[in-house]
Amino acid sequence: MTKSKGLPIEVQAATGFILIQLAHKLVAELPGAMNIAGTAVSPMVYAVIALSAGYVVAFVTCLFRIHWGFIIGIVLGIEIILQPIIFHVIMGIPKDPPYYILFPILQGILLTYFCWLGYRVTKKSN
Repeated sequence: MTKSKGLPIEVQAATGFILIQLAHKLVAELPGAMNIAGTAVSPMVYAVIALSAGYVVAFVTCLFRIHWGFIIGIVLGIEIILQPIIFHVIMGIPKDPPYYILFPILQGILLTYFCWLGYRVTKKSN
């Protein structure tokens, strides 16, 4: 088996999942925040934009194998886990179907796991 000279597979998985979550923030959550707030200028919209900026920073720093990128990714993964719990369980915003909140929680767990693997691999290589 030949060894790849590019990025380790763990780093590729983490950056790929970060990119998917960035697209989800921009395509699904940003318009949803605008609909809930009723305007494009609201704290909720600014929060989604700030989180999107965090994904961009995490993506770029992970590509350069900087440890902080994976730590940012882990924090963003925890945010994904907590978001449906806060919005749908604590605040009581209904979601149809109710089991849908399991999907973002699973995405957050996967992002956290992939970033942890990427962090561990880059820590060993240094």
